[in-house]
Amino acid sequence: MAMSRISCADFCQFIDPYLDGEFDARDRADFDAHAASCPECRGRLEQHTWFQRNIEGHLKTPQSLPPAARAKLRARLHIAQTPERRARWVKRLAIPVPVLAAGAALLLITPLTGFTPMVDDVVEQHAQTMPVEVPSDQATEVDQWFKDKVPFEMRAPRFSDGHITLLGGRLSHIRNPEDAAMMQKAAYLMYGVGREKLTVLVFDGKQFDLSNLGTQTTVKSTPLSILDRGDYRVALYRKDGLTYAVTSRLPQTEMLRLVGTAL
Repeated sequence: MAMSRISCADFCQFIDPYLDGEFDARDRADFDAHAASCPECRGRLEQHTWFQRNIEGHLKTPQSLPPAARAKLRARLHIAQTPERRARWVKRLAIPVPVLAAGAALLLITPLTGFTPMVDDVVEQHAQTMPVEVPSDQATEVDQWFKDKVPFEMRAPRFSDGHITLLGGRLSHIRNPEDAAMMQKAAYLMYGVGREKLTVLVFDGKQFDLSNLGTQTTVKSTPLSILDRGDYRVALYRKDGLTYAVTSRLPQTEMLRLVGTAL
């Protein structure tokens, strides 16, 4: 079981850098372990998280672009036929756009990516800075913790690569594809790969059609769907009746290699 190696004073001093994602995976694990064992600091974390989310929510409120700017943006996106060219156009257009206009530009660009709400949920949860509820590097211990918390038999992926370490997990949810207002329970697992974070969302996803998502490939006879979204990469596969969504900023070849060690 991972033990907390920081004090309450350290936690209070560095809570903002923690929420800003400035820590590497191992330092985050120490903070997560302390939050899990200290109700007072966990309350501070929840208060800071609530404040940060509410402030960011106001900053990200989409604004309408002027008709002329909207038409120009659509024309440029139409020219960008391939995903590579579209990505370059998005980067070029994003640099000079003011903050409020950028929100509207993002609103226009998002539908063109073809991502389902499920993939949106996966990427958003990966980018979150919430602590794990069971900080442990023991897969069997994490599996046991989830036993009465999710409506399926959860088994954390056992990556055989020595560079990846399980840091813990927490209870999560994902939107139902047939009714976006409904949420279904999921298991969120966090791993460290050097200084990078890798997360796995496990859920009963038989109602999701993975064959229509992203690029299709096969690793060790297991079909995988690979999708890129900004700096993030998502690999989706099914195993033992469950859906696994692996997310990180690692290169695709490295992602596929790591996933292969758990299949």
